Amino acid sequence: MPELALLRFVVLDDDYIGDDFIGQYTVPFECLQPGYRSVPLLGLAGDLLPHSSLFVHVAVTNRRGGGKAQRRGLSVRRVGKRGREYVSLRHTGIKVVDEAFKPAGVHLKEATDLREDAQSTTSSFKEQCGLPTVTKLKQCIQSLATRLQTPEGTVGATMVLREGYPFLELLVNLAEPTRKFVTAYNTMITTQKQLIENADAVQEKIAQVQREGMDFHEDLSRLGDKEGLKGRKLSKAVESFTWNITVLKGQSDLLRGAKMDSLDSLRQLALACEACGLTSSSSSNSSSSSISADHYYSSHPFPGRRSSSHGNGRI
Repeated sequence: MPELALLRFVVLDDDYIGDDFIGQYTVPFECLQPGYRSVPLLGLAGDLLPHSSLFVHVAVTNRRGGGKAQRRGLSVRRVGKRGREYVSLRHTGIKVVDEAFKPAGVHLKEATDLREDAQSTTSSFKEQCGLPTVTKLKQCIQSLATRLQTPEGTVGATMVLREGYPFLELLVNLAEPTRKFVTAYNTMITTQKQLIENADAVQEKIAQVQREGMDFHEDLSRLGDKEGLKGRKLSKAVESFTWNITVLKGQSDLLRGAKMDSLDSLRQLALACEACGLTSSSSSNSSSSSISADHYYSSHPFPGRRSSSHGNGRI
């Protein structure tokens, strides 16, 4: 659950007398941004320490956020779903409650697969282009466009809209490495398409389980007594129930955010292809309008992402 994680920077004194604490700063995980950042330091009372800061480099490697492209053998696409970690719900010990939460397992797995597949294919496409995974997709298209130039000066592929999605279609016979680039691009678009078209349905299934679980919220103590749960066991059941509700809400929000990111990526890709001359005259006139009409994207900040309670919010 990334939205529940906090990263704390602490500075201690190696040669201290009495107290080794110098300063600290805490940032929510979702507020981290890759790259070099200046982190202010706060004292014990939460006051800002003057002329004191940390210069750090942030690389969220488990989200493919490291600054360098990895070797092909270490690529996420080689791991596949077998090495994927799925979030799971906890057993409360109250039979009727556990039965209500039981269907969520399949839906949570599906939500994770939709998000991770879109993310891993995007990273793979960037690696195929020989660029870091933090690179914007527009830069990848610019790199790809140069490879698609034929010796005659023409473009070897063009963007075509299939059901509103910007795929690339080969026009001439290209070298094997270039064909792999185009294949990686189309694979990325396919997984983005799957995410966009299935996210709402999966999200609704998760929300339905959450609603059914919340129906037991007021009766947890009574239901626990019927199961013979008292004291610490009852507290553990309530804790597990709260965890399950939080996980369902969090995964639903993550899936919604992933869909919004995919919609934005599609729009950027269509505009980048048009800017790089990878569109035919017919698709050029309709690319931007089709993407924005069929796949509306709102640039408003995602409500699930909170700012820091310790000062600057984002670093």
